[in-house]
Amino acid sequence: MKSIKLYRQLIKKIDDYEARLLKEYSGQIRCAKGCSACCILGSIFPVEAYSIYTYITGKGELKNLKNSGSKGDNCVFLQDGACSIYPCRPVICRTHGYPILTGGRVDYCPENFKGIERIDSGFILDLDALNRALVSINLLFQQENKETFFSAERIMLADLKEKSIISIESGIKSNNQD
Repeated sequence: MKSIKLYRQLIKKIDDYEARLLKEYSGQIRCAKGCSACCILGSIFPVEAYSIYTYITGKGELKNLKNSGSKGDNCVFLQDGACSIYPCRPVICRTHGYPILTGGRVDYCPENFKGIERIDSGFILDLDALNRALVSINLLFQQENKETFFSAERIMLADLKEKSIISIESGIKSNNQD
């Protein structure tokens, strides 16, 4: 699907941005495994859900998936303070805490960039432009997609987790019958 190719290109751009940011400001960024204060996401775009679903079902690791779960308002894919879907995490999770321009002002996690008066503009992500790109890719995905589950406006992460578990269990059962 063209939309998946475009989504992967967008993710690559974000990952390249993150690599440059971490190289330049590594001592100023506190975001790391174990810090999960921002892991409160409840829903995502269908194109993101599809990417996560294909990652999870491709790995087929049921134990880790069943062991992840939310405590309070935390993300259903959070496991022991770490993201169990980190390689395929959604766009918001890839940018959260980093310097973003939104609504005409720069924002970032208050734990990051302490003592810095100014962040170079080349390291500030235009969140509105990023979201426009994501929405466009998602609209294309919805035109290309044939599966009912991924046709909603937003996909609840809890529903995605459950669908992934059912798909893996079905795959395990059918593989055992072969």
